[in-house]
Amino acid sequence: MKRSMLALTAAVLSSLASAQIPSKLAPVPSWSAELSAPRSVSGELPLTLTVYNVGGKDLFLAAPRDSRQNCAAAPLVRVLEVGTRRVVYPAPDAEPLLCAQDLDIRTVAAGGSVVYTRTLNLPAGEYMVEGWHTGGGQKVPAQPVRVTVR
Repeated sequence: MKRSMLALTAAVLSSLASAQIPSKLAPVPSWSAELSAPRSVSGELPLTLTVYNVGGKDLFLAAPRDSRQNCAAAPLVRVLEVGTRRVVYPAPDAEPLLCAQDLDIRTVAAGGSVVYTRTLNLPAGEYMVEGWHTGGGQKVPAQPVRVTVR
């Protein structure tokens, strides 16, 4: 099992290394993403990011854990207060966490999709939630969503 995981990791890294990855995290034409959340919630805010492979071949999508996002691999988010654009999450003054160094690696068939979910605890208010998937030098942004937390 360990040997097969190492082989898979090596194959992913090899394919990522051979791909022409931009030095800056720019949107990649083979991927698109959609962020969804309830318009209004009480309590935890559930988020769903669906990443679509719009290319013509099966592709790997790899996501490391983010130390500023409670060690989440995906979706990565930024929450802004409506009207002020103050960043509510991730907290600008929060210390980064020490996360496991594993990768969430998934194969996405041509024309297929993969779904990532997570929840956020936010104080009551109106927010714009920006979401994206970042992994392997790729940033796949989604359209922001507006939510009300009661």
